[in-house]
Amino acid sequence: MTNAVREFVRDRPLACFVPLAFLLSWYPWLIALAMGRTTGPNPLGPLVAALIVTTTGAGWPAVKALLRRLVQAKVGLRWYAMALLLPVALVVGSFAVNAVFGAPWPTPAQLATWPDMIEKFIFIFLFIALGEEPGWRGFMLPRLQARHGALRASLILGAVWALWHLPLLGSEFKADQILPFLISVIAATVVITRLFNGSGGSVLLPMLMHSTVNTVASGFAFRFVEGADLTRLWWIYTALWSVAAVVVAVRKLGSEPASPRSADSLRPHTPAELRLDRVVETL
Repeated sequence: MTNAVREFVRDRPLACFVPLAFLLSWYPWLIALAMGRTTGPNPLGPLVAALIVTTTGAGWPAVKALLRRLVQAKVGLRWYAMALLLPVALVVGSFAVNAVFGAPWPTPAQLATWPDMIEKFIFIFLFIALGEEPGWRGFMLPRLQARHGALRASLILGAVWALWHLPLLGSEFKADQILPFLISVIAATVVITRLFNGSGGSVLLPMLMHSTVNTVASGFAFRFVEGADLTRLWWIYTALWSVAAVVVAVRKLGSEPASPRSADSLRPHTPAELRLDRVVETL
């Protein structure tokens, strides 16, 4: 690979990463559309794009630094609680509010199928969360925060992440669910930024939250509601995520231009990583 290509990627990591992540994710959908069918995105696209851009622009030491954050598990218990329990609490709260409007609670027989979530969680964690989070949170978020600060970076990333789900709109998410889903994605991005920064730049914690959200909500509880009750449930769920995002933004993100703990976890220790760090600071 020529030095000119390496320099271009090193100097414009986000400009290279975003279109590559979309291309590597959307190609099954684009091929299906050309054949008159439809399908979802390949969730491994952001991971592969992050690895390609990092390898090309900064080299193997920077790749190892990115991969280390995928297994960065030594963080406070409160961050694990946030990753695993907050999504559950928001789902339960959504059902409680929905019940006030006359929607039924899941029946004991439906709730008894909860062991099915274990297999779903493992699949989502190893395929969807592992495919997306190293790209969105491990690669893109630190670079956005270096320039824009935590809150604006979250909103930018949230918009990109919402757009990335375009192949699922109208298929997995019906017409009346699209708007609340997109809003919830942006709101969840703000919350996950706080999780990422608070855990010192761990990508593992966002992976756990992502897996829990997908497993407990659309993968389990939301299957027990339909029609107008399901539409209302989506809006309530989105409202609760939005409240959580506002609380996080007011309490923390507004005063975090880029979390020092997150920055420490990304601090380079090799010449290649030092070059990458200088690029990030000039983005």
